[in-house]
Amino acid sequence: MSSSKPAWSERELPVFFRKWRTEWKDEGLSPDNYLDFEGGLRFVLAAAWLFCPETVEYRGCVFLKENFTQGTADDWFTNLEDDRRRIELVVNHVELWSIFSNTPLADSDQLGEELPQLALALGECWQGVLSARYPDREVTVEVSDEEDGSYGPTVTFWTSPTVSAFG
Repeated sequence: MSSSKPAWSERELPVFFRKWRTEWKDEGLSPDNYLDFEGGLRFVLAAAWLFCPETVEYRGCVFLKENFTQGTADDWFTNLEDDRRRIELVVNHVELWSIFSNTPLADSDQLGEELPQLALALGECWQGVLSARYPDREVTVEVSDEEDGSYGPTVTFWTSPTVSAFG
């Protein structure tokens, strides 16, 4: 999977959910039901920071607050010769494998195989949130899955000033 515009249009219910629904013998159960039955509110509240991240503006760029330190950003400005697009791409890069490093991804629930769908959902959320938050900027969210499997599903973004047709 490789995509520059996130689009999560062909959703498949995760394996763990389908198993859970079968165990309850009720194919009408929805993901909302799962969250309620399994005490998911705590997880959803924590996930809000992932899907609606805090951001900071610095030197004409927008950065994920969790990834940002002024010293590191300044180093990237030097190393990448003030190329704001590339700097934002690097600093805002999120590898889903890293977020879930304590979760077994190769178990019978096939959670590792679900990560590309999560990356697309995350990308769509970031696109909407960041576009609304920064209406004077064009926001580009990139969702990818490395061909060699070195990073797994990743999400990043960069911004640029919106160009008006009227100058």
